Amino acid sequence: MVSSGSKWGTAAARGGVATVLLVAAVGCSGAQGGGEPDSSEQGGDVFRGEQIDFVVPFDPGGGYDVYTRTIAPYLEECMGARIVVRNEPGAGSLLATNKTAVSPPDGTRIQIMNMPGVLGSQIAGADGVEYDLHEFSWIGRIASPPDVVLANPDGDLTNFENLAGASDSVQFVATGPGSSDYVAAAVLGEAYGIPHEIATGFAGSQEATNAVVTGEADVHIMPFDTVLPVIEAGDVTPAALIAEEVPEYMPETPLIVDSPPESEEGKALVDQLMALTASGRAVTAPPGVPEDRLTALREGFDCAMKDQKLLDELAGQQRPVNFMDGEEYAALVDKILEPTPEFKAVLEKSF
Repeated sequence: MVSSGSKWGTAAARGGVATVLLVAAVGCSGAQGGGEPDSSEQGGDVFRGEQIDFVVPFDPGGGYDVYTRTIAPYLEECMGARIVVRNEPGAGSLLATNKTAVSPPDGTRIQIMNMPGVLGSQIAGADGVEYDLHEFSWIGRIASPPDVVLANPDGDLTNFENLAGASDSVQFVATGPGSSDYVAAAVLGEAYGIPHEIATGFAGSQEATNAVVTGEADVHIMPFDTVLPVIEAGDVTPAALIAEEVPEYMPETPLIVDSPPESEEGKALVDQLMALTASGRAVTAPPGVPEDRLTALREGFDCAMKDQKLLDELAGQQRPVNFMDGEEYAALVDKILEPTPEFKAVLEKSF
């Protein structure tokens, strides 16, 4: 189980606000300094001349789509394969994920994943889940942007202490039951004992955030990189970052670990929410990919994600990179899928 531990200290005890740095450009032969990677040294011969479909489980234009299309050419160079990006939206990414779960295990279909969403769905036993994330062939994590609690700048909840101690009902907004923003609101409400309602039915996350901008709602919780423009424009105020450190690109913001819930159970709930968020944006292949082909996928992805040109391109877009290799990431997924009964209960009520 994910337990509460030493997260709940002061900023001073943690050495102050830290910055999450981009991964250093090492380990990809020829990639550092802008040269072409040597795909033969990265297991590229395994897929040389083959086509790999890189699936985005959402419509074109969103963050997952942009990450995928930015990474694809570098992955192509590293693997000597043709990478084709395909959008397969539907059911909050469940349609594509279910399809990947039963696709041929040859490594020619890979998928970027909204991991907080698909993990939360599996933990909750949500309708439509026809996959087991324990079984997927994990290639690696791209990024793990923490969530930020957004409030209207003219309201009373820009101070997280006021939100945590609210006596009147707080109006959270979310794109729908089971969505990451809905789960985050439900967990914080339970952990801090905040009287609240969660309004849904918005066409998308931008529309939900706009409800906070206009003062029609109180709070929206979103990955920070998605809402940086509205934060920087002053349209919303970041009341707290659900993290232990302030990451690259994020303006200085109070950390939720400096405003702990009163109960140990509440702290454990927030710890598990942070772990769920840390699963981030990852890449996987179907279950059962043979070891040689999975190794080639992991080495190719490792090569691409350590290419300085790619890191510079993502940095120019203010898109964070928190690379984690496939083996380590598989262990993280297994850990998150062992929640406490209290966390599981909150997720079950969120769907």
